[in-house]
Amino acid sequence: MMEYELYNPSDPYTFIAADREVAALAVGHLSLAFGAGTKDEAEENMVPIFLFGGFDEWYQEEFGRTPTEGLEARKKEVGEALASFMLGHFEDRARYNAALAAIDDPAKLEDFKAKWQDGRSSLNNIGGVAHSIGKKLLAAAGRTEQ
Repeated sequence: MMEYELYNPSDPYTFIAADREVAALAVGHLSLAFGAGTKDEAEENMVPIFLFGGFDEWYQEEFGRTPTEGLEARKKEVGEALASFMLGHFEDRARYNAALAAIDDPAKLEDFKAKWQDGRSSLNNIGGVAHSIGKKLLAAAGRTEQ
């Protein structure tokens, strides 16, 4: 598992992905104007920004299948990655995870996540959209708990 930072013109977000392919599929579901990278900025972990197109071709070249095939094969992992989106930087994740671990009531957990997201400065609710798509993918993959 790797923690990624979402490259976007809005608020900072990080997320957890099993690997680069899952990160690429998660980012691609949000916007091709976004990219992602790991804290160490290793080139082999980067997901480029595809503002002017080319995502499908890049994905096929990197992973040997189409994005649709990749999503079908890794739907659960992509759903988990999207559900892991957190408003904040890499250093904020430990505090966020500690709070999540301390909350054992599912309704309170969802309330906490929503309130954390309300800390954003932009009208763009990237995290809320990611969580919504993640829940749908997890449900489609047969896993509804988070």
